[in-house]
Amino acid sequence: MEKGLRYAGAIPSLARKATAERVDSALASLALLDRSAKVRRLTDLAMTGIGVEPLPPALYADHATILVSNYPSVSQSLRAVIKVGCRLSPDEPRLKAIARPEIVTQANLPMKVLGVSRFVFPVHKDEAGAYRLQRKLVKEVLVWLDGPGHVLWLSITGRTRGNGLLEGDLRTGAALFALNRRVPLLPMGLVTKERKGRLRVVKVRFGDPIYPPSTSELDDFERADYLIDLTKLAMSQVALLLPSGQRGDFENAGEKLTESRRRLGLD
Repeated sequence: MEKGLRYAGAIPSLARKATAERVDSALASLALLDRSAKVRRLTDLAMTGIGVEPLPPALYADHATILVSNYPSVSQSLRAVIKVGCRLSPDEPRLKAIARPEIVTQANLPMKVLGVSRFVFPVHKDEAGAYRLQRKLVKEVLVWLDGPGHVLWLSITGRTRGNGLLEGDLRTGAALFALNRRVPLLPMGLVTKERKGRLRVVKVRFGDPIYPPSTSELDDFERADYLIDLTKLAMSQVALLLPSGQRGDFENAGEKLTESRRRLGLD
């Protein structure tokens, strides 16, 4: 009897889930950001409270560019990225982000209608519970970077503590993509301000592009060190775009930048 009741209770739950999935699919299919330049302009205007510096020439180049930034929070980082993407694309969307799948699965109604799923490469957790770039995802990202003028954003730290510049939690994926496709890394600083106990991105700043040096003569161990040094170089340049007190583990960004340049043979 109890078993039958459990089955009976599960049927409405499954029906609600199926209905929710159909509704989400219908909303995502609207993809307004993808369809209309006017919607992108309106979305930019609607995202108030974030000042964006003039977009640098590197974002309008014929080749792809990889944006790297600090990581104050999942939602605030993506909000800033979407605002930049809306300004970047007068004709068609050119920016995609690598982000946690919750950005899509837990998106609010406006984000679903805007079609946020079309602008995110979702990175999932591995068996150890860490977010890792799976082989299929890597292939999709590389295809995206082959597109002329395409822009990719991803964080170079894995956690969102403080303003998100954690030297002990760096991620070398951006450096690896830049090296693989010979495209520049472009530092982007997300300046924050605390409002009602939460960090909010209030300004987006840009640095100079970083063109990866050649690694053709490096062995596997040297190449691994190179990716770490290139990532620290990018982190240092991101930190220099932030005010003192918001640089996390990179308060002495100038010293770390000098050391990274020395290790990469750029001086």
